[in-house]
Amino acid sequence: MIKKILKYAGVLILVLIVVMVVNTLRLKSYQPDIDYNPTQINDDRVIERLQEAIRFKTVTYDNPFRYDSLQFESFHQYLRDNFPLLHQQFELKKINDYALLYKLEGSDAQLKPAILLAHQDVVPVDSAKWSCDPFGGINDGTFVWGRGTLDDKGSLMAILEAVEMQLANGYAPKRTLYLAFGNDEEVGGIGAQAIARYLKQQGVDAAFVLDEGLVITSGMVPMIDRPVALIGTSEKGYMSVKLSCQVEGGHSSTPQSNTAISVISDAIVALTQNRPTAQFCGPVNDFLDYLGPELAWPQRLVFANRWLFEPVILSIYQKTKAGNALVRTTTAPTVLKAGMKDNVLPDYGEAVINYRILPGLTTEELLKYVATTVNNPDIKIEQLGVVREPAPVSPIATEGFDLIAQSIKEQYSETLVMPTLMLASSDSRHYKEVSKNIYRFAPYQLVSEDLSRIHGNDERISIESYKNMIGFYYRLLSKL
Repeated sequence: MIKKILKYAGVLILVLIVVMVVNTLRLKSYQPDIDYNPTQINDDRVIERLQEAIRFKTVTYDNPFRYDSLQFESFHQYLRDNFPLLHQQFELKKINDYALLYKLEGSDAQLKPAILLAHQDVVPVDSAKWSCDPFGGINDGTFVWGRGTLDDKGSLMAILEAVEMQLANGYAPKRTLYLAFGNDEEVGGIGAQAIARYLKQQGVDAAFVLDEGLVITSGMVPMIDRPVALIGTSEKGYMSVKLSCQVEGGHSSTPQSNTAISVISDAIVALTQNRPTAQFCGPVNDFLDYLGPELAWPQRLVFANRWLFEPVILSIYQKTKAGNALVRTTTAPTVLKAGMKDNVLPDYGEAVINYRILPGLTTEELLKYVATTVNNPDIKIEQLGVVREPAPVSPIATEGFDLIAQSIKEQYSETLVMPTLMLASSDSRHYKEVSKNIYRFAPYQLVSEDLSRIHGNDERISIESYKNMIGFYYRLLSKL
Protein backbone atom coordinates (compact mmCIF):
# COMPACT_ATOMS: atom_id res chain seq x y z
CA MET A 1 0.00 0.00 0.00
CA ILE A 2 2.74 2.44 0.95
CA LYS A 3 4.55 1.69 -2.32
CA LYS A 4 1.37 2.44 -4.29
CA ILE A 5 0.87 5.73 -2.42
CA LEU A 6 4.47 6.73 -3.08
CA LYS A 7 4.11 5.73 -6.73
CA TYR A 8 0.97 7.82 -7.20
CA ALA A 9 2.52 10.72 -5.30
CA GLY A 10 5.55 10.54 -7.58
CA VAL A 11 3.32 10.57 -10.66
CA LEU A 12 1.36 13.57 -9.35
CA ILE A 13 4.56 15.47 -8.60
CA LEU A 14 5.86 14.69 -12.08
CA VAL A 15 2.60 15.86 -13.66
CA LEU A 16 2.72 19.04 -11.57
CA ILE A 17 6.28 19.75 -12.69
CA VAL A 18 5.36 19.18 -16.34
CA VAL A 19 2.34 21.50 -16.04
CA MET A 20 4.47 24.23 -14.45
CA VAL A 21 7.18 23.95 -17.08
CA VAL A 22 4.65 24.00 -19.94
CA ASN A 23 2.94 27.06 -18.46
CA THR A 24 6.32 28.77 -18.23
CA LEU A 25 7.28 27.92 -21.78
CA ARG A 26 3.95 29.23 -23.04
CA LEU A 27 4.53 32.67 -21.54
CA LYS A 28 4.77 35.29 -24.26
CA SER A 29 5.77 38.91 -23.87
CA TYR A 30 3.02 41.54 -23.93
CA GLN A 31 5.46 44.21 -25.09
CA PRO A 32 4.51 45.94 -28.36
CA ASP A 33 6.73 45.00 -31.28
CA ILE A 34 7.86 48.56 -31.98
CA ASP A 35 11.31 49.77 -32.97
CA TYR A 36 13.09 52.44 -30.96
CA ASN A 37 12.75 55.60 -33.06
CA PRO A 38 12.84 58.63 -30.78
CA THR A 39 11.89 62.17 -31.64
CA GLN A 40 14.94 64.32 -30.96
CA ILE A 41 14.41 67.72 -29.34
CA ASN A 42 17.37 69.94 -30.13
CA ASP A 43 15.88 73.35 -29.42
CA ASP A 44 16.97 74.54 -25.96
CA ARG A 45 14.23 77.16 -25.96
CA VAL A 46 11.91 74.43 -24.67
CA ILE A 47 13.99 74.43 -21.48
CA GLU A 48 13.83 78.21 -21.20
CA ARG A 49 10.03 78.11 -21.53
CA LEU A 50 9.80 75.46 -18.79
CA GLN A 51 11.99 77.60 -16.54
CA GLU A 52 9.72 80.58 -17.06
CA ALA A 53 6.59 78.50 -16.45
CA ILE A 54 7.95 77.40 -13.07
CA ARG A 55 8.30 81.06 -12.03
CA PHE A 56 4.53 81.55 -11.97
CA LYS A 57 3.41 80.80 -8.41
CA THR A 58 0.22 78.96 -9.28
CA VAL A 59 -0.06 77.57 -5.76
CA THR A 60 -3.35 76.29 -4.38
CA TYR A 61 -3.86 76.16 -0.64
CA ASP A 62 -6.31 73.97 1.22
CA ASN A 63 -8.06 74.86 4.46
CA PRO A 64 -9.22 77.36 3.47
CA PHE A 65 -9.18 76.94 -0.30
CA ARG A 66 -7.38 79.92 -1.84
CA TYR A 67 -5.00 80.89 -4.65
CA ASP A 68 -3.51 83.98 -6.28
CA SER A 69 -5.70 84.65 -9.32
CA LEU A 70 -3.13 87.10 -10.75
CA GLN A 71 -0.56 84.30 -10.99
CA PHE A 72 -2.98 82.14 -13.00
CA GLU A 73 -3.96 85.03 -15.27
CA SER A 74 -0.32 85.85 -15.92
CA PHE A 75 0.44 82.19 -16.61
CA HIS A 76 -2.39 82.05 -19.15
CA GLN A 77 -1.04 85.12 -20.91
CA TYR A 78 2.39 83.50 -20.95
CA LEU A 79 0.93 80.43 -22.67
CA ARG A 80 -0.79 82.60 -25.27
CA ASP A 81 2.44 84.45 -26.00
CA ASN A 82 4.62 81.35 -26.27
CA PHE A 83 2.35 78.90 -28.08
CA PRO A 84 0.84 81.07 -30.82
CA LEU A 85 -0.06 78.30 -33.29
CA LEU A 86 -1.93 76.38 -30.64
CA HIS A 87 -3.92 79.45 -29.66
CA GLN A 88 -4.68 80.23 -33.29
CA GLN A 89 -5.86 76.76 -34.29
CA PHE A 90 -7.39 75.35 -31.11
CA GLU A 91 -10.65 76.57 -29.65
CA LEU A 92 -10.09 77.64 -26.04
CA LYS A 93 -12.79 77.58 -23.39
CA LYS A 94 -12.12 78.77 -19.86
CA ILE A 95 -14.15 76.93 -17.25
CA ASN A 96 -14.51 78.12 -13.65
CA ASP A 97 -12.38 81.11 -14.73
CA TYR A 98 -9.00 79.35 -14.61
CA ALA A 99 -9.43 75.76 -15.88
CA LEU A 100 -8.40 75.55 -19.55
CA LEU A 101 -10.01 73.35 -22.21
CA TYR A 102 -8.48 73.39 -25.70
CA LYS A 103 -10.13 71.66 -28.66
CA LEU A 104 -8.84 70.87 -32.15
CA GLU A 105 -11.48 69.36 -34.43
CA GLY A 106 -10.41 66.15 -36.16
CA SER A 107 -10.99 65.31 -39.82
CA ASP A 108 -12.87 62.06 -39.14
CA ALA A 109 -16.04 62.52 -37.10
CA GLN A 110 -16.41 58.74 -36.80
CA LEU A 111 -13.32 58.50 -34.61
CA LYS A 112 -13.72 59.06 -30.89
CA PRO A 113 -11.68 61.97 -29.49
CA ALA A 114 -8.58 61.78 -27.32
CA ILE A 115 -8.12 63.85 -24.16
CA LEU A 116 -4.75 64.78 -22.65
CA LEU A 117 -4.82 66.10 -19.10
CA ALA A 118 -2.42 68.01 -16.86
CA HIS A 119 -2.87 70.56 -14.08
CA GLN A 120 -1.59 74.08 -13.62
CA ASP A 121 -1.48 74.29 -9.85
CA VAL A 122 1.29 73.25 -7.50
CA VAL A 123 1.51 72.57 -3.77
CA PRO A 124 2.97 75.10 -1.30
CA VAL A 125 6.65 75.12 -0.38
CA ASP A 126 8.78 75.69 2.69
CA SER A 127 11.50 77.78 1.06
CA ALA A 128 13.84 77.40 4.03
CA LYS A 129 14.18 73.68 3.29
CA TRP A 130 15.12 74.13 -0.38
CA SER A 131 18.68 74.48 -1.61
CA CYS A 132 17.50 76.97 -4.25
CA ASP A 133 14.60 79.29 -5.01
CA PRO A 134 11.53 76.98 -5.39
CA PHE A 135 10.11 79.29 -8.04
CA GLY A 136 13.40 80.28 -9.65
CA GLY A 137 13.26 77.79 -12.51
CA ILE A 138 17.02 77.38 -12.20
CA ASN A 139 18.86 75.47 -14.93
CA ASP A 140 22.18 74.04 -13.71
CA GLY A 141 22.98 72.38 -17.03
CA THR A 142 21.63 68.99 -15.99
CA PHE A 143 18.38 69.74 -14.16
CA VAL A 144 15.69 72.39 -14.05
CA TRP A 145 14.80 73.01 -10.40
CA GLY A 146 11.51 74.25 -9.03
CA ARG A 147 8.06 73.48 -7.73
CA GLY A 148 5.98 71.87 -10.46
CA THR A 149 8.80 70.46 -12.58
CA LEU A 150 7.50 66.98 -11.70
CA ASP A 151 3.97 67.75 -10.53
CA ASP A 152 2.64 68.77 -12.95
CA LYS A 153 3.83 71.71 -15.05
CA GLY A 154 6.44 69.45 -16.61
CA SER A 155 3.66 67.42 -18.24
CA LEU A 156 1.60 70.47 -19.14
CA MET A 157 4.47 72.25 -20.84
CA ALA A 158 5.70 69.11 -22.60
CA ILE A 159 2.23 68.56 -24.06
CA LEU A 160 2.06 72.15 -25.30
CA GLU A 161 5.57 71.98 -26.78
CA ALA A 162 4.70 68.77 -28.66
CA VAL A 163 1.45 70.23 -29.98
CA GLU A 164 3.15 73.44 -31.13
CA MET A 165 5.82 71.39 -32.92
CA GLN A 166 3.17 69.30 -34.64
CA LEU A 167 1.23 72.38 -35.72
CA ALA A 168 4.38 73.91 -37.17
CA ASN A 169 4.64 70.77 -39.31
CA GLY A 170 1.05 71.08 -40.57
CA TYR A 171 -0.61 68.86 -37.97
CA ALA A 172 -4.15 67.77 -38.81
CA PRO A 173 -5.30 64.89 -36.60
CA LYS A 174 -7.98 62.48 -37.74
CA ARG A 175 -9.64 62.41 -34.35
CA THR A 176 -10.64 65.45 -32.31
CA LEU A 177 -8.08 66.35 -29.67
CA TYR A 178 -8.81 67.94 -26.31
CA LEU A 179 -6.23 69.38 -23.91
CA ALA A 180 -7.72 69.80 -20.43
CA PHE A 181 -5.70 71.64 -17.79
CA GLY A 182 -7.33 71.88 -14.38
CA ASN A 183 -6.39 74.67 -12.00
CA ASP A 184 -6.85 73.06 -8.58
CA GLU A 185 -5.98 69.36 -8.75
CA GLU A 186 -3.97 69.57 -5.54
CA VAL A 187 -7.03 70.60 -3.51
CA GLY A 188 -9.73 68.40 -5.00
CA GLY A 189 -9.96 69.15 -8.70
CA ILE A 190 -13.09 71.31 -8.88
CA GLY A 191 -11.86 72.71 -12.19
CA ALA A 192 -11.42 69.21 -13.63
CA GLN A 193 -14.88 68.25 -12.40
CA ALA A 194 -16.33 71.24 -14.22
CA ILE A 195 -14.45 70.39 -17.44
CA ALA A 196 -15.63 66.78 -17.30
CA ARG A 197 -19.19 67.90 -16.64
CA TYR A 198 -19.05 70.22 -19.66
CA LEU A 199 -17.64 67.48 -21.91
CA LYS A 200 -20.38 65.09 -20.80
CA GLN A 201 -23.02 67.73 -21.59
CA GLN A 202 -21.47 68.04 -25.04
CA GLY A 203 -21.89 64.29 -25.53
CA VAL A 204 -18.17 63.54 -25.62
CA ASP A 205 -17.30 59.84 -25.44
CA ALA A 206 -13.52 59.73 -25.62
CA ALA A 207 -11.42 56.91 -27.03
CA PHE A 208 -9.09 57.47 -24.10
CA VAL A 209 -8.01 59.94 -21.45
CA LEU A 210 -4.33 60.29 -20.51
CA ASP A 211 -3.43 62.06 -17.28
CA GLU A 212 -0.43 62.32 -14.96
CA GLY A 213 0.17 59.39 -12.67
CA LEU A 214 2.82 56.71 -12.86
CA VAL A 215 6.19 57.17 -14.51
CA ILE A 216 9.18 55.44 -16.10
CA THR A 217 11.03 53.83 -13.22
CA SER A 218 14.63 52.68 -12.99
CA GLY A 219 15.56 50.15 -10.33
CA MET A 220 12.15 50.24 -8.68
CA VAL A 221 10.49 47.11 -10.09
CA PRO A 222 11.98 44.06 -8.32
CA MET A 223 13.70 41.45 -10.50
CA ILE A 224 13.79 43.78 -13.52
CA ASP A 225 17.01 45.58 -14.47
CA ARG A 226 15.48 47.58 -17.33
CA PRO A 227 13.44 50.80 -17.12
CA VAL A 228 9.73 50.11 -16.67
CA ALA A 229 6.97 52.48 -17.79
CA LEU A 230 4.04 51.94 -15.44
CA ILE A 231 0.58 52.91 -16.69
CA GLY A 232 -2.11 53.26 -14.04
CA THR A 233 -5.43 51.70 -15.05
CA SER A 234 -7.20 52.55 -11.79
CA GLU A 235 -6.77 54.55 -8.59
CA LYS A 236 -7.36 53.47 -5.02
CA GLY A 237 -10.34 54.89 -3.21
CA TYR A 238 -10.10 57.16 -0.19
CA MET A 239 -12.03 57.28 3.05
CA SER A 240 -11.29 58.52 6.55
CA VAL A 241 -13.37 57.16 9.41
CA LYS A 242 -13.82 58.96 12.73
CA LEU A 243 -14.30 56.84 15.84
CA SER A 244 -15.61 58.64 18.92
CA CYS A 245 -16.92 57.68 22.35
CA GLN A 246 -18.45 59.44 25.33
CA VAL A 247 -17.86 57.81 28.73
CA GLU A 248 -17.85 58.79 32.38
CA GLY A 249 -14.90 60.97 33.31
CA GLY A 250 -13.55 61.68 36.77
CA HIS A 251 -10.40 61.81 38.84
CA SER A 252 -7.44 59.70 37.86
CA SER A 253 -7.05 58.44 41.45
CA THR A 254 -10.21 56.32 41.12
CA PRO A 255 -10.37 55.23 37.44
CA GLN A 256 -13.03 52.93 36.06
CA SER A 257 -12.01 49.87 34.04
CA ASN A 258 -12.68 51.54 30.68
CA THR A 259 -11.73 55.12 29.98
CA ALA A 260 -12.31 57.05 26.75
CA ILE A 261 -8.66 56.45 25.90
CA SER A 262 -8.78 52.71 26.44
CA VAL A 263 -12.06 52.34 24.51
CA ILE A 264 -10.71 54.17 21.49
CA SER A 265 -7.34 52.42 21.77
CA ASP A 266 -9.01 49.01 21.75
CA ALA A 267 -10.86 49.96 18.56
CA ILE A 268 -7.64 51.09 16.89
CA VAL A 269 -5.90 47.85 17.85
CA ALA A 270 -8.82 45.80 16.52
CA LEU A 271 -8.73 47.60 13.16
CA THR A 272 -4.96 47.47 12.73
CA GLN A 273 -4.73 43.80 13.72
CA ASN A 274 -7.67 42.77 11.52
CA ARG A 275 -6.97 44.59 8.30
CA PRO A 276 -8.82 43.86 5.05
CA THR A 277 -7.46 40.74 3.34
CA ALA A 278 -4.53 41.12 0.97
CA GLN A 279 -5.34 40.22 -2.63
CA PHE A 280 -4.37 40.93 -6.20
CA CYS A 281 -6.91 43.32 -7.73
CA GLY A 282 -7.46 43.62 -11.49
CA PRO A 283 -4.73 46.18 -12.29
CA VAL A 284 -2.12 44.32 -10.24
CA ASN A 285 -3.06 41.01 -11.88
CA ASP A 286 -2.50 42.73 -15.23
CA PHE A 287 0.88 43.95 -13.99
CA LEU A 288 1.88 40.42 -12.99
CA ASP A 289 0.79 39.13 -16.42
CA TYR A 290 3.09 41.66 -18.08
CA LEU A 291 5.90 41.10 -15.58
CA GLY A 292 6.11 37.30 -15.76
CA PRO A 293 7.40 36.93 -19.35
CA GLU A 294 10.20 39.45 -18.69
CA LEU A 295 11.67 37.53 -15.74
CA ALA A 296 14.53 35.05 -15.66
CA TRP A 297 14.31 31.55 -14.22
CA PRO A 298 13.19 30.53 -11.62
CA GLN A 299 11.08 33.66 -11.02
CA ARG A 300 9.54 33.21 -14.44
CA LEU A 301 8.26 29.77 -13.44
CA VAL A 302 6.71 31.16 -10.25
CA PHE A 303 4.86 33.96 -12.03
CA ALA A 304 3.72 31.64 -14.82
CA ASN A 305 2.01 29.49 -12.18
CA ARG A 306 0.34 32.04 -9.94
CA TRP A 307 -2.52 29.62 -9.33
CA LEU A 308 -0.01 27.66 -7.24
CA PHE A 309 2.36 30.32 -5.95
CA GLU A 310 -0.04 33.22 -5.29
CA PRO A 311 0.29 32.97 -1.47
CA VAL A 312 4.08 33.15 -1.82
CA ILE A 313 3.92 36.19 -4.14
CA LEU A 314 1.41 37.91 -1.85
CA SER A 315 3.63 37.37 1.18
CA ILE A 316 6.57 38.91 -0.69
CA TYR A 317 4.54 41.98 -1.63
CA GLN A 318 3.38 42.48 1.95
CA LYS A 319 6.96 42.79 3.22
CA THR A 320 7.43 46.32 1.82
CA LYS A 321 5.32 49.43 2.30
CA ALA A 322 4.81 50.03 -1.41
CA GLY A 323 4.17 46.36 -2.14
CA ASN A 324 1.67 46.07 0.69
CA ALA A 325 -0.20 49.13 -0.57
CA LEU A 326 -0.63 47.43 -3.97
CA VAL A 327 -2.30 44.34 -2.52
CA ARG A 328 -4.29 45.66 0.41
CA THR A 329 -6.80 48.26 1.45
CA THR A 330 -4.45 50.03 3.84
CA THR A 331 -5.34 51.01 7.40
CA ALA A 332 -3.59 54.08 8.82
CA PRO A 333 -4.48 55.64 12.20
CA THR A 334 -3.65 59.31 11.70
CA VAL A 335 -5.33 61.33 14.49
CA LEU A 336 -5.92 60.58 18.19
CA LYS A 337 -7.55 63.03 20.62
CA ALA A 338 -8.39 62.50 24.28
CA GLY A 339 -7.58 64.11 27.60
CA MET A 340 -6.56 67.57 28.76
CA LYS A 341 -4.75 67.07 32.09
CA ASP A 342 -2.61 64.35 33.60
CA ASN A 343 -4.88 63.74 36.62
CA VAL A 344 -8.26 63.97 34.88
CA LEU A 345 -9.98 61.03 33.17
CA PRO A 346 -11.24 62.23 29.79
CA ASP A 347 -14.93 61.75 29.13
CA TYR A 348 -14.47 61.94 25.36
CA GLY A 349 -12.06 60.39 22.90
CA GLU A 350 -11.77 60.20 19.13
CA ALA A 351 -9.50 58.79 16.47
CA VAL A 352 -9.28 59.03 12.70
CA ILE A 353 -8.39 56.04 10.54
CA ASN A 354 -7.47 56.69 6.91
CA TYR A 355 -8.16 53.99 4.32
CA ARG A 356 -6.85 53.74 0.77
CA ILE A 357 -9.22 51.29 -0.89
CA LEU A 358 -8.46 48.61 -3.46
CA PRO A 359 -10.66 48.37 -6.56
CA GLY A 360 -13.38 45.82 -5.90
CA LEU A 361 -14.25 47.16 -2.44
CA THR A 362 -16.77 49.96 -1.94
CA THR A 363 -16.73 52.58 0.80
CA GLU A 364 -20.08 51.23 2.04
CA GLU A 365 -18.64 47.74 2.40
CA LEU A 366 -15.59 49.12 4.15
CA LEU A 367 -17.71 51.09 6.61
CA LYS A 368 -19.60 47.89 7.49
CA TYR A 369 -16.29 46.10 7.97
CA VAL A 370 -15.15 48.83 10.38
CA ALA A 371 -18.35 48.55 12.43
CA THR A 372 -18.13 44.77 12.57
CA THR A 373 -14.45 44.81 13.55
CA VAL A 374 -14.84 47.48 16.25
CA ASN A 375 -17.95 45.69 17.56
CA ASN A 376 -18.69 48.25 20.25
CA PRO A 377 -22.06 50.04 20.36
CA ASP A 378 -20.55 52.76 22.55
CA ILE A 379 -18.31 53.91 19.71
CA LYS A 380 -19.78 56.21 17.09
CA ILE A 381 -18.48 55.54 13.59
CA GLU A 382 -18.77 58.10 10.81
CA GLN A 383 -17.19 59.01 7.51
CA LEU A 384 -15.05 62.11 7.67
CA GLY A 385 -14.40 64.68 4.94
CA VAL A 386 -13.77 63.66 1.36
CA VAL A 387 -14.82 60.14 0.38
CA ARG A 388 -13.80 58.63 -2.98
CA GLU A 389 -14.68 55.26 -4.40
CA PRO A 390 -11.87 53.35 -6.15
CA ALA A 391 -11.72 54.38 -9.79
CA PRO A 392 -13.21 51.97 -12.35
CA VAL A 393 -10.57 49.67 -13.84
CA SER A 394 -9.80 50.67 -17.42
CA PRO A 395 -9.29 47.84 -19.91
CA ILE A 396 -5.88 47.35 -21.49
CA ALA A 397 -7.04 45.67 -24.70
CA THR A 398 -7.88 49.05 -26.24
CA GLU A 399 -6.58 51.29 -28.98
CA GLY A 400 -5.74 54.01 -26.47
CA PHE A 401 -3.57 51.78 -24.29
CA ASP A 402 -1.84 50.43 -27.40
CA LEU A 403 -1.09 53.93 -28.72
CA ILE A 404 0.42 54.98 -25.40
CA ALA A 405 2.49 51.79 -25.18
CA GLN A 406 3.73 52.15 -28.77
CA SER A 407 4.75 55.77 -28.19
CA ILE A 408 6.71 54.77 -25.08
CA LYS A 409 8.55 52.02 -26.93
CA GLU A 410 9.42 54.41 -29.77
CA GLN A 411 10.79 57.13 -27.53
CA TYR A 412 12.49 55.19 -24.71
CA SER A 413 15.13 52.58 -25.46
CA GLU A 414 14.92 49.22 -23.62
CA THR A 415 11.87 50.35 -21.65
CA LEU A 416 9.20 47.82 -20.72
CA VAL A 417 5.52 48.85 -20.53
CA MET A 418 3.29 47.48 -17.77
CA PRO A 419 -0.20 48.37 -16.50
CA THR A 420 -0.74 48.55 -12.75
CA LEU A 421 -2.62 50.25 -9.92
CA MET A 422 -1.97 53.89 -9.02
CA LEU A 423 -1.85 54.53 -5.27
CA ALA A 424 -2.34 58.30 -5.42
CA SER A 425 -5.18 60.25 -7.04
CA SER A 426 -5.42 62.56 -10.05
CA ASP A 427 -7.87 64.73 -11.96
CA SER A 428 -8.59 61.74 -14.20
CA ARG A 429 -10.98 60.29 -11.61
CA HIS A 430 -13.49 62.95 -12.60
CA TYR A 431 -13.63 61.75 -16.22
CA LYS A 432 -15.21 58.34 -15.68
CA GLU A 433 -18.42 59.43 -17.42
CA VAL A 434 -16.46 60.84 -20.37
CA SER A 435 -14.45 57.70 -21.15
CA LYS A 436 -14.15 54.12 -19.96
CA ASN A 437 -10.48 54.12 -20.98
CA ILE A 438 -8.56 56.28 -18.53
CA TYR A 439 -4.80 55.90 -18.22
CA ARG A 440 -2.48 57.52 -15.71
CA PHE A 441 1.04 57.97 -17.00
CA ALA A 442 3.46 60.88 -17.32
CA PRO A 443 6.74 60.04 -19.09
CA TYR A 444 9.11 61.25 -16.38
CA GLN A 445 12.23 59.09 -16.07
CA LEU A 446 12.74 58.72 -12.32
CA VAL A 447 14.78 56.77 -9.79
CA SER A 448 13.61 56.11 -6.24
CA GLU A 449 15.43 59.19 -4.91
CA ASP A 450 13.24 61.41 -7.08
CA LEU A 451 9.95 60.26 -5.55
CA SER A 452 10.50 62.18 -2.30
CA ARG A 453 10.92 65.38 -4.31
CA ILE A 454 7.30 65.23 -5.53
CA HIS A 455 5.45 67.46 -3.02
CA GLY A 456 8.79 67.59 -1.20
CA ASN A 457 11.88 69.74 -1.27
CA ASP A 458 14.27 70.40 -4.18
CA GLU A 459 11.86 69.20 -6.86
CA ARG A 460 13.64 68.97 -10.20
CA ILE A 461 13.57 67.37 -13.63
CA SER A 462 16.52 66.41 -15.78
CA ILE A 463 16.83 68.25 -19.07
CA GLU A 464 17.19 64.93 -20.91
CA SER A 465 14.03 63.58 -19.30
CA TYR A 466 12.03 66.68 -20.16
CA LYS A 467 13.08 66.58 -23.81
CA ASN A 468 12.13 62.90 -23.94
CA MET A 469 8.72 63.82 -22.50
CA ILE A 470 8.14 66.20 -25.37
CA GLY A 471 9.25 63.46 -27.75
CA PHE A 472 6.78 60.99 -26.22
CA TYR A 473 3.83 63.36 -26.61
CA TYR A 474 4.96 64.19 -30.15
CA ARG A 475 4.94 60.47 -31.03
CA LEU A 476 1.53 60.01 -29.43
CA LEU A 477 0.01 63.01 -31.23
CA SER A 478 1.24 61.67 -34.57
CA LYS A 479 -0.96 58.60 -34.05
CA LEU A 480 -4.21 60.49 -33.41
